[in-house]
Amino acid sequence: MRQAEPVHVGRYVRDLGASLARMFENALDWEHLPHLHGSSFAAIRLIDEDATGWRAEAVLPGDERPLVLDLRLDRDAGRWVTRTTRGAELLAEIRTLAEATGPRSCRVTVDFHVAGVDPAKAPAVGDYYRRLYARLYDEDEAMMVARQRALDEGAGAAGWRTVRLPDGDRPVPRACPHLGLPLDAEPDADGIVACPWHGYRFDVRTGRCVSGQARGWKVPAAGSA
Repeated sequence: MRQAEPVHVGRYVRDLGASLARMFENALDWEHLPHLHGSSFAAIRLIDEDATGWRAEAVLPGDERPLVLDLRLDRDAGRWVTRTTRGAELLAEIRTLAEATGPRSCRVTVDFHVAGVDPAKAPAVGDYYRRLYARLYDEDEAMMVARQRALDEGAGAAGWRTVRLPDGDRPVPRACPHLGLPLDAEPDADGIVACPWHGYRFDVRTGRCVSGQARGWKVPAAGSA
């Protein structure tokens, strides 16, 4: 039996202080979802990715049943579509158009298409998605602005800070070596600091990335940080 087409339940339009390049980078960045958007995503596991998008299994807070997110980006058209499925069932299709409004700004228009919605309830469902995306873009905009600042200032410009461990003080870079975003979290009892943007974990004693996704840093000699 063929599944009915999802119902268009609403639209969200927002002006952002980030360029199209940062917006496309953000759309393709599946890793940040459970770390930056912890209230919306509990976990994510990549299935596959390429230059046009990604597919990943996601778990939502309070719901152990996994979903599959499939994002496909058309850079030339400035559009991407994110389909959410569970098994063979389509749950939602989110269609986004991004247009440049300046060298460091853009506007996104997001249309929400949700399966199995009673048309009479569509406005309420649309309000839910608009509130959700307002929160997601609040969080995303902060990351995109920080990422642009890191690119503008260049590698190493953020410098170092000092953290205190039981066996002495240690220097930690102010910027994560992954994408140059602020690495301002405090280390845990084992001396591991986690990037709040993507969850990469680093041993502050050695500078090694213990979660394995990125290079770490070379610990500076005493007095040189």
